[in-house]
Parts: sequence; structure tokens; C-alpha cells
Amino acid sequence: MKSLSLLSLLAAPAIAHISQGRTQHGLIGYGIRMYDPPCAFACRDVVTGWMLHCGDAGTGGQSHHADMEMETPSPLCYATNDPFLQTLAWCISTHCQSETMSKLEGWWEHYLVGRQPGQPSPKISYQRALANVDEPPTTIISEDDYLNTTSLVDEDSWLAKLNGDGGYDITEKRSNTYGLVLLISCSVIPTVFSLFRFLPLPQSFVSKFYAYFIDPPAFGHSHSVPVFGMGIVPTRGQALFIAYIWIINILLSAVGYHITWPNSWYGHKPEEVTAYFGNRVGVLSFANLGLTVLYSSRNNILLYLTNWSHSTFLLVHRWIAFICTLQACLHSAVWLQIYLAQGAEAHAEQAALEYWIWGIVATMALVILLPLSILPIRQKMYELFLASHVVIAILSMIGCLLHIYYRFTWQWGYETWVYIAFVIWGFDRFFARPLRVLRNGFKRAYVTVVDEDYLKVDIPGVQASGQAYLYFPGLTWRVWENHPFSVAAVSGQGLSRALSFERSGSKSDAPSEELDKEGNVVKSHNIVQPTRGAGITFFVRRHGGLTSQLERVASSTSGTLVLVESSYGPEQMSIIPSPVAKPSLEYPNVIFFAGGVGITAVLPLLDHANSLCSPLGKAKLFWGVRTESLVESVEKMLGQQGTRKNGQSNWANIEVNVSVGERFDVRRVLETELNSSTGGTTVVVCGPAGMSDDVRVAVSALARHGAVLRLSEESFSW
Repeated sequence: MKSLSLLSLLAAPAIAHISQGRTQHGLIGYGIRMYDPPCAFACRDVVTGWMLHCGDAGTGGQSHHADMEMETPSPLCYATNDPFLQTLAWCISTHCQSETMSKLEGWWEHYLVGRQPGQPSPKISYQRALANVDEPPTTIISEDDYLNTTSLVDEDSWLAKLNGDGGYDITEKRSNTYGLVLLISCSVIPTVFSLFRFLPLPQSFVSKFYAYFIDPPAFGHSHSVPVFGMGIVPTRGQALFIAYIWIINILLSAVGYHITWPNSWYGHKPEEVTAYFGNRVGVLSFANLGLTVLYSSRNNILLYLTNWSHSTFLLVHRWIAFICTLQACLHSAVWLQIYLAQGAEAHAEQAALEYWIWGIVATMALVILLPLSILPIRQKMYELFLASHVVIAILSMIGCLLHIYYRFTWQWGYETWVYIAFVIWGFDRFFARPLRVLRNGFKRAYVTVVDEDYLKVDIPGVQASGQAYLYFPGLTWRVWENHPFSVAAVSGQGLSRALSFERSGSKSDAPSEELDKEGNVVKSHNIVQPTRGAGITFFVRRHGGLTSQLERVASSTSGTLVLVESSYGPEQMSIIPSPVAKPSLEYPNVIFFAGGVGITAVLPLLDHANSLCSPLGKAKLFWGVRTESLVESVEKMLGQQGTRKNGQSNWANIEVNVSVGERFDVRRVLETELNSSTGGTTVVVCGPAGMSDDVRVAVSALARHGAVLRLSEESFSW
């Protein structure tokens, strides 16, 4: 009997919480009361340990804290049994003297019988039950007897119950508080740090600060180039924020435990600490789940409130996802160890329950996501990565909800954390994205082959800028698949229109012929396609998957069906100005570095360099490209064909240097340009990972030695 009682004592938290309790909304400590007041719950826990005579009102028995072979009294028995009501009232009156009468009456009405929905109310009020006590009790009835008169409670038992209920309540409140601290701080910090740019600090100080603490890679010389082809080294600024996320998660997992003894919930203090830790990391994992979804969203609200790029948020998203998964694994491992310590029978009993099974599903789904999200898979199997990522992530969140439901029903509000993740995910997927697509409607995309590496895509009837995600439902049955591209030009607007206007005397509308070595025509095509109206243009480098299928419709005069989700990018998303290529009094000079198809992101930015402030400084473009065909195609689009001599030309106010098949010496170019410049300089880069890293390292090095520079990288991150 003693060993059975001990096992019951150790398993009390699990058994006590697998119940059909009343639904509450909010979080523990924030709208949900768990054991409040704990003195009254401790009294009930002790008094329900006695057997009751209830007759037709319910069966006699004991609570889960005693002999499990006895039946537990029915709710009606608790509501109508006079010795039970009077003993409980007397215990409350002697142990809850600091509580108000209204609070005690409220507790009596809602929790005396239990937490079940639809349960009967006590037949009399708390004050009436206390008044029915004829004489103050002086003895404690033996735990083996039936409770048939008013009795005192054992003080040691009451204290153990108080510590168990109260300690758990306090610790869970703190866990939810810490979860909110984590969620809010990781949302507020990016916003606050984005506002620092408005501080009136000297340019030289800001430039050096970024060169030392923000822009360089955290270590080494690579940021865009993956380390061993597997992962991205964050910049120092990104690393500082990631370090904060790690530190705050570790601290919040380690502090704030309310350890009390004696404790009816646990056999010894190490078990109490272990159980609290398991619950804490579970709550923090839920909080990180919401952050993980938030940071991955294209329509992340933080993109509007900060000047941080989507690439930065995606990078941090992967780190938070790892922490979230680690905490879920710790939560599972801790509770596995607790039940294994209670014996194989206790573990087998729990492992057969639905909450346990769905907890395993949720945890394993998170674990599986990690290897399926490594960089080689994202790059080589992008479509498979996206589809599997969404399906498994949703499975994990559903598993979390069912784990909570079968464990606690909706009593304690743990599901609120998962609801937050679902709301963020649903807003992005089912509201913001469809809205961006619907504003453009169904369009046709016309594809032109530039060369064996590049394609040109024109979409008439769409006005967009920055970046757009394109869906090609006519090319694949996987209609949800989409790819991000930079808008190279908007016909009828911006740079292409301005440059074409200045070059109106050129032969841009004449047929263009390609000749072989003997002068024979081998290819002839018109630069200007048949009039289809104004629209947007993309240059696409062919990879595997969907982009390789675009070539199939290159010869089609009717094009292919396309849906355009736009517009994205720092200028379109953020209400806080970003360091894009807009000449200003502080930074009148702009130097652009583009590599290959990276020119698509740079072309719209060149428009800013032709703006009002352009006479204050200079603007230069250095474009390294593998093939001449891409250069000719862009020049034709801009009406600039035939203007280039020895790799140099002028596009309006922009000095253009083109290098075909050879890289620029970035450091030497920057030193040369800075020696002949006055004022601050913005350096913009978009191109292959190696070029981006070269520019980043060179800008940081020069800024550390006194140059007034700021860096703007235009890039996608998967």
C-alpha cells in the first residue's frame, strides 16, 4: 500500500491534469487562474483524500492522492455531502484569512466540486457551510475512515498540498511571462535598433561602427558564400542579435523556479526542478514557434517596422527554428526520464495515451525539418524543400495543439502560443499573399532566350518594383510553386524610359542581326516585341526546376499564364528608410557593383542616382558578366546599344563599366573612386555570393581606416 501511494504521489501532476476541465482563455497568469487562492485548493486536495458516504448522490471513494482502487466521489456527492462541505469550509476559514470573502465565495462556487464543465453547484454557500459547523473540530479523522463529521486537516499534508499547487502555479505564471518576454523582445529589438539610424551622430563614427560591429562577417571573410557549402556565417550585426536570442533563451530556461518543500507533487527536490525545467522549455519552445513563423513570413510585420532585410530575418529564422526544436526535444526527454524513473509500467501507461503520441509527432516533425532545410537541399531541390517545409511545419503545429488538448483540454491556455503561430502563418499565406496576387490578376508572360544561361521575361499590364514572386500554373501542376525575382525595369517608367528618351535617335527599333565569321546572318530578331502594352521585365538565370521550364514557351507568341505577387523589397515594405542608393547630402556618391543577372536589382536603383541630388556627387556602375549576350539584351532594353567603348559607356548620369568574363578588383576600384570623391559614399552590390563578400569585406576594411561608407546588399536568401 505504501509503494502504491508513493507511485500515486509521484504521478500526481500527470493524472491531475488529464481531465475535461472548463475552457479558459488567455495564459496562466494572464486571464487564467490555475490555483488561486492556493490555500483553498490545498484544503480541497486534503479533504478529498477521505472517503465519503453519499448514497444515491454518488459512490464513496477517494481522490487520486490515495488508494486508486477506490472510486472517486461524483461531483454531485461533493456538492451535497455535509461533512465534506463543513470540513472544507472550516479548513478554508483557518488557512485563507488573508483572502476576501468575495474571492472565497467565488472559488467555492466554481472550484469546490471540481473543474468539469456542467458540474453541479454546491448546495450551500461557503459562509452557510461554515455557519453549519456547530462546534470547532478538535480531531483529525484517520485517512482510512469515512468522513462523517467535521474534521481538522493534517497541517503537514496541507502544507505539502499548498507548496505543490502554489509552487506549480507560480512557476507556470513565470514561464508564460518569460515566453512573452522572449516573443516581445525579439519583436521590439529589431524595431528599436532600426530607429538608431536617426540619431544625429557623426558620419565618420557611424561608418566605423558599422565597419566594426555590423557589416563584416562574424568570422572569416565569407557571409554570402556558404561555409563548406552547408551554412551561412552571419554578419557581426546579425550575430549579435542571434547571440541575444541564445542568451535570453538560456537565461529564461534557467531562472525563476519556485522551489518549495515539503511538496505533495514530487518525491524529492531534484524531481521538482526537473519537472519545472521540462515545462519551462516546453513553453519557451511554443513562444519560439511563433517567432519562427513570424521571421519566415514574406509579409512579416517587422519588415514594415524595421529596415532589416528579408534575408536577415530568414537567417535568424533558421537559428530560432533550431532553438525551438532543441527546446521541444528537451521537453520530451525530461518527461520521458521522469516516467522512466517511476518504472516501466508508469512509462507504458503514459506512452499509450494520445497526448504522448501527438507530442512525439510534433517533436519529430520539428526534428525532421532541420535536415530537410539544409542549404544544399534548399538550393538544389527548392520546390521540394518549400512543399515539404510547409506540410511538415503544419503537421508539427497541429501535433502541438492535439498534444495540449489531450493532456489538458483547453484549461490552461497553452494552445494560445500555437494559435499565435497559426495566425501569423494564416495572415501571410491566406490574406497578404493572395491580396498581392489578386491586385495584379491573371497575366501572360512572354519569354525570350538571351543565351544558354539567361532568359528575359516580359509581363505586360503589371506595375511593380523591387522584388516579385512569380507563379507559372501553365508550366506545372504544382500551382503553389513560386520563385522570387528582381524587377529589372518597368516599361514606360523609370530608368528605361528616361534613357530611351535620351537615345530616341538610336536604332533601337531596328532589327538586330547576328553574323558568323564570314558575315552571314545566323540569327535575326527584333529588339522590340509586338506591342503588348506597358509592364515589367525580369532577367532570369536558368537553374533546375521551374526556371528551366520557361524555355519551353520562349517561342510562343501567346506566352504563358503567370501570377505576380508583388511588390517586395526594403523600399516597398519598410516605413523606415533603408540605406538604398538614394543620393543625399550626407552620401552624395553611389557606387554600384553588379554581377551577372544581379543587374536586375540594380537597374531600378540607378534611377535614384539620376534624381535631384545627382549633381552633388557621382554615380558609377561596375558590372561583371559572363556573357556578352546579357549585356546586349539589357542595353537594348534601355536603348543604349552601341554606346559602349572599351567596356565603358554612360547611361544618362551613370558612368558604366562592363567587364565580360573577368572580375573587377573590388578593393582597387573602391580605393580609386574614393580618392576622387567628396562626401560619403553608398556602395550597392548585387551579384554572385563571392562578389558580394568581396564588396562587404572591402567596404568594411576601408571604413575602418576612415572612409565614410555605407553598404547596401540586394540579395535573396532561401
